[in-house]
Amino acid sequence: MNKRKFKLASSTAIIAFAALQALPMAVAQTSPAAEEDDRRDVVVVTASRREENVQDTPLNIAAVGGAQIEEQGFDDIADVLAYVPGINVVDRGGRQGNPIIVRGLNADPIGSGDGDNSGGGTVATYLGEIPLFVDLKLNDMQRVEVLLGPQGTLYGAGTLGGAIRYIPNRPSFSSDTLTVRAEAYQYSESDSISTDAGFTFNKAFTDNFAIRGSLDMLSDTGFVDQPFVVLNPGVSDPDPNFSNPAAVAANLRSVEDADSEEILSGRIAARWAPLEWLDGTLTYYYQDADIGGRRISSKRGVLPNIGEYDNTKRVLEPNKIKNELLALEVTADLGFAELTSATGFSRYSDDGQRDQTDLLISLEYSYEAFPTFTAYTHELGEEERLNEEIRLVSTTEGPLSWIVGAFYNESESVGYSAEYTPGYAAFAGFNRPDDLEYFSRSRIKLVEQAIYGEVGYDITDSLTLTVGARAYKYDLKEYTAVDFPLFDPSFVAPTLDEIGNQPFDPDAGQKDDGILGKVNLAWELNSDLLLYATASQGYRIGNSNGLGQCAEPFDPLAPQTVCALAPGQ
Repeated sequence: MNKRKFKLASSTAIIAFAALQALPMAVAQTSPAAEEDDRRDVVVVTASRREENVQDTPLNIAAVGGAQIEEQGFDDIADVLAYVPGINVVDRGGRQGNPIIVRGLNADPIGSGDGDNSGGGTVATYLGEIPLFVDLKLNDMQRVEVLLGPQGTLYGAGTLGGAIRYIPNRPSFSSDTLTVRAEAYQYSESDSISTDAGFTFNKAFTDNFAIRGSLDMLSDTGFVDQPFVVLNPGVSDPDPNFSNPAAVAANLRSVEDADSEEILSGRIAARWAPLEWLDGTLTYYYQDADIGGRRISSKRGVLPNIGEYDNTKRVLEPNKIKNELLALEVTADLGFAELTSATGFSRYSDDGQRDQTDLLISLEYSYEAFPTFTAYTHELGEEERLNEEIRLVSTTEGPLSWIVGAFYNESESVGYSAEYTPGYAAFAGFNRPDDLEYFSRSRIKLVEQAIYGEVGYDITDSLTLTVGARAYKYDLKEYTAVDFPLFDPSFVAPTLDEIGNQPFDPDAGQKDDGILGKVNLAWELNSDLLLYATASQGYRIGNSNGLGQCAEPFDPLAPQTVCALAPGQ
């Protein structure tokens, strides 16, 4: 898919006249070494929890700086990772999350758009110091760090494949700036132009207090068509004779560019350094996405004459996804070490629709009988998450360096999936006017705790040994239930609040604990060559099958239900 981009405007207003006047002198006094670093576009990273040149970091790490993000017009993490060896992101749009392929391993997607925001995957994402499982838009970023391989000791759960860290620009005490940006682009398979516009400002009120904010609006037209959307669910046939154009036209319609995205994202941050040794930043982040449908191709499906960018789903699949994060990051210089506290409270919600028609057609127990029925689900979910991390990093000179820290994560989510089959209840003789056929709901609570540390020792001036460990434990509790309202005319679907009040099933959850290890040996041959070897571990949060055990004795002829068979049943 070709994507032609046109930058319409990019302007920066800098309200610092004195600084502009002094600029030529500052440039004249720049050292040759600094000029060389500028030419190389050296990026300072904190992947090891210390500031250091990315070229001196003994990790499999890639970093993309803010200047490159702006110059290349990167919009999201898929754009960035195209430049990172060993990792790839399949761009499936915002509806269903983008799979991350790490060294050939197909890992879990970032921020799944199907109601799964659990963060139990193999690649973790961070906004600053806060784990946040969402595919962020790259607004006003200082850099993006990509760490490949297990990062369990310093970063905890979900880092079997690696970790991705979004590092935003902090408010600056030294200048007042306003940056306005706008661009337009067009997909080769779309007739419309997409736009992305926004602004960033920085206001320094005093020499120790400043505010920085950004706002962006993306309007992406998409490029995937849905040529077979059912005209009237429950009346129109979703599976007509596709070799007969008249039959297709009588039952189905075509929707162009069904995978469109409208995304509003913004950030406001206040930074205060009341003392020379104390610095804190309070940040609120917001991203609201209105997504038209899935970015998938049905070219290899069973229907004839399907184009490369056609999706044969019979029902549109929109989804609204909202993410919010309130984060407080505080650093204190204690002389012998730097103390960091990172607190985050995040909210996630999604409200979407999913097509189930092809599933019903394949079941072969009356759904496929004429008239063939259309089916879709309404899925609603919410999650709240609290994170706290406290870390102490040594800053004294000498051969010995160390890091110690503690981590706490608590999240709770509720959701349901309601499947509707218009017209089927009346056809089959059930008393279900709302056509609600299937209803599942879930409540999940996760509490994760960990303590960790690393010790590094310079064996020689060029040889450094680092060992680390992380002791963790987590407790996952779950409540799930499934109903078939066709068989129960009195069934009333519960709300999210009602689901959230349900007791957890002691048989459906799980808990675990363990200790992870890491050993790293780095040998700096010269200023341009660093050799290192690492052995490290990672882990991911497990999950349950979400089903209670079947009744004993089990009756296979009992009314339709959903349960888990015990051994021997």
